[in-house]
Amino acid sequence: MSNIHVPVLLKEAIQYLVSRPDGVYVDATLGTGGHFSELARHLNDRATLIGLDADPGAIDYCRSALSISQKHLLIHSNFESLKAVCYRNGYPKVDGILMDLGLSSFALDNPQRGMSFTHDGPLDMRFSPTLSITAADIVNQWKLEDLIRIFHEFGEERRSKTIARAIVRQRETLPIESTAQLVKIIRQNAPSQFINKTLSRIFQALRIAVNREMEVLEKALNDSLSILNPGAHIVVITYHSLEDRIVKQFFKTESSDCICPREFPTCQCNHKAALQLLMKKPVLPSKKEITLNSRARSAKLRAAKRI
Repeated sequence: MSNIHVPVLLKEAIQYLVSRPDGVYVDATLGTGGHFSELARHLNDRATLIGLDADPGAIDYCRSALSISQKHLLIHSNFESLKAVCYRNGYPKVDGILMDLGLSSFALDNPQRGMSFTHDGPLDMRFSPTLSITAADIVNQWKLEDLIRIFHEFGEERRSKTIARAIVRQRETLPIESTAQLVKIIRQNAPSQFINKTLSRIFQALRIAVNREMEVLEKALNDSLSILNPGAHIVVITYHSLEDRIVKQFFKTESSDCICPREFPTCQCNHKAALQLLMKKPVLPSKKEITLNSRARSAKLRAAKRI
């Protein structure tokens, strides 16, 4: 790989994650193993470290590139199955979970995956080859209203209707099978001064839809509560407003003893806080880190402790 992913907020992630050096920890989004290898350095010989990734290429790379011990488990699995994977491997409780929601370099830098609008390739966008639906399936088969919906909801794109209609017109004469074809359609239907942002939003929307990213994130967050030991930490690094909104709301809800509407005179929900926030505001990358690693510029780190 020509451009290995540089881990974002590395020092801060480890600082907030490790509560005991001999515990069981999960890197739920392994990638190229940047956080995983640094985390291993902060744990002792009695600790267990589990790494998950939906991309089998990431697992293969880490097995060959990292120093893997018998106490390190690398497992090909989407972190949607976090709870099941931990149970299946004999770890029903863990002492820390890290989720870095950034795009893996294995996906982003490989034109054959179709994640980037800067390289031509098949319109795929799947994190894992085991997924059945591709971005090409969506743009060629989904109804107009469904395309408008995902471009609006997942891309927050103001020109959702215009671009969706252009896609539908194009596919009536020729299937849209490559990123270059899609880029051409978007360029013809968005102002040139906004084109990069529009391309980013449409590609993001398709990628989220293909991989069910928001649904997967919500399940992983909810499942984490049942496997975190009391005192264990969860750290999540987000990169765009949609996923950060989900994480922020999850932390807010699960750190509250009551989630009733404000107009209720007394509590009726009987909800009990499961988490204690470790910071009031998210940790952001420094200017120096952003200069060294442009992919860090939109990152936000949130962390909490299991009660």
